[in-house]
Amino acid sequence: MINIIKNLYIPPFSNSRFALSLLLSLYLFSAPTAARFSDEPDPQQQHQLASEQMQLGNYAIAYCIWQPMAEHDDNQAQYNIGWMYHNGYGLSIDDETAFYWWIKSAAAGNTDAEYALGDLFLQGQGVDKDLSIALGWYISAALKGHQAARETLLALLINEDDLTRNIFNTLLKSDWSILGNPMQVSVDKANTRSGPGKQFKVVKTLQRGHIVIPLRQQDGWTQIGITGLGKTAWIFSRLIGKLPGAYSL
Repeated sequence: MINIIKNLYIPPFSNSRFALSLLLSLYLFSAPTAARFSDEPDPQQQHQLASEQMQLGNYAIAYCIWQPMAEHDDNQAQYNIGWMYHNGYGLSIDDETAFYWWIKSAAAGNTDAEYALGDLFLQGQGVDKDLSIALGWYISAALKGHQAARETLLALLINEDDLTRNIFNTLLKSDWSILGNPMQVSVDKANTRSGPGKQFKVVKTLQRGHIVIPLRQQDGWTQIGITGLGKTAWIFSRLIGKLPGAYSL
């Protein structure tokens, strides 16, 4: 996905009010604090200091710390600068510039940036609204263990449109582990049905131990994604249980 992003632009710096704030902050931000940024500043300390200033509401100081780090390809600083533009922390809200920084951060493997890009495309903020691209970013982040991306992805994939259904079924056949907390069939054989009740036709009979992804419950039944098969169905809730060693948060 990263390879198709072309012609990145340099974010404009036209907010004179914020520029004045920066100059004032640089004046105040001198002596002992500035001494921390000597010949070889420690990135972890810089991130900690910037985060502390953010919590105190000193957004200009945080920006002064993160901006040069972002320019020198620190992907966490790039993500943070994008977050400041997205939320208007000391800046005018500018999702196009947030996109610029997040695409650079995501290209370096930052999963928070990938998740944030998914949100931009889902909502159409700073970019054209595009569910398929949003899903791509969520999947990329989820595959790397980003929990919020997994939860958002699963919530989107249970919608009954062709795009999400096809993607969901594909993931069930291969990368089902990113879809949530799996369960297993806890009896020797269990029928799954097209709806929540015995009056609905049987979709598939599953054997003990078959892994399923629970989606939602209704009247004692659970809608599941059937791993390996790439289908959804309903199963009587008492016929499935947690995997050995699984726990609830």
